[in-house]
Amino acid sequence: MFFYIAISIGLVVLLLVMGVLWLNRWTKKPDADYVLKFIAKNPERSSLSILKNGKSLADVQSDQLFSLASTVKIIIAIEYSQQAAHSEINPDEKIKTDDLARFYIPGTDGGAHEAWLNTMEEQGLLQNQTVSLKEIAKGMMSHSSNANTEFLMMRLGLDRINANFDKLQLFKHEQIYPFVSALFIPYEIAHQKGLDIHDKKDAKEIATYIENMSQAAYIEESIKLHDKLVQDFNGDYKRWVNIKAWHNIEFDRLASKRFVRSTTFEYVSIVRKMNEGLYFPFQIWEHLQPIMEWPMNGKKNQKRFKSLGGKGGSTAYILTYAFYAEDKQGNKTELAVFFNDIYGYETIKLLNSSSAFQSAVLTGSSDWEDKLKAFFDG
Repeated sequence: MFFYIAISIGLVVLLLVMGVLWLNRWTKKPDADYVLKFIAKNPERSSLSILKNGKSLADVQSDQLFSLASTVKIIIAIEYSQQAAHSEINPDEKIKTDDLARFYIPGTDGGAHEAWLNTMEEQGLLQNQTVSLKEIAKGMMSHSSNANTEFLMMRLGLDRINANFDKLQLFKHEQIYPFVSALFIPYEIAHQKGLDIHDKKDAKEIATYIENMSQAAYIEESIKLHDKLVQDFNGDYKRWVNIKAWHNIEFDRLASKRFVRSTTFEYVSIVRKMNEGLYFPFQIWEHLQPIMEWPMNGKKNQKRFKSLGGKGGSTAYILTYAFYAEDKQGNKTELAVFFNDIYGYETIKLLNSSSAFQSAVLTGSSDWEDKLKAFFDG
């Protein structure tokens, strides 16, 4: 009897292990079709807008607000370029890496900031622990450095950044705020309420309080914390808070829910302005183009496209991207895809399939146009 029970348990364990290994391999395998299938099956968690030569190829919930993650950095790149064009900032100004470190929170950016610093060093652009303001803006886009982003929020000014919504006719776009600084809100709430953030019961109470905060109060708190980081030259505040000791998946979920929102319709309109080349004056575009078109540093993209630019972003619950391209035949395509409330294997599979999907759409064969119509028109 015990022998058969042991055999049964062993088989169950073996099947579970095999299932986990299969799922791991499957989620890592890029699959452009999976993105289409996910959108078709989960339209309430998806938003899609695709234009080719000015005509709509696909549209799913393009007018609905979705959290943006790092795709929102496109707006900051635009403001940087405008101020550079008008000599309000000097792109060649040397910035100490210690000034960026005030806004760096290890373990919260997937190693993006460290990877960017390593790239700067390899390319000889990091000298005497300084780097140019221009490279900081590029690193915000190419490596998605959150530390660079919050530094630029400080340098450019949040009011100036948010003023671009009217200029760009983004009537639904929500206010941009210091989203890295916002990660410290649970600690500040615990301090204000006399709660122990390391205690599970108190942590739940803190999460409930944050969930019930108005967006205006949440943004106000994030700006206060940003100001603290601005003054945290020696890192004492960050060490005292010790975010790694208490940050958990629930606090991460709440931060994702609170993220700045916009629509794929609005972000396609932004990247179309860039792709058409008519909206931004030359003195702005000469600063903006090298920041936006970081993908053109790749030799494969240089062979396939005349131009290619954009930005993506992700958390455990969000995946977004907005890109534009002009192929060698002169066809111009703009794409914006937002996913919210995704989790687990969905996030991993969509993330690993995003490049394949972008490539399929932006290189736009007639077969793929037919496939898009079949999914979203039929």
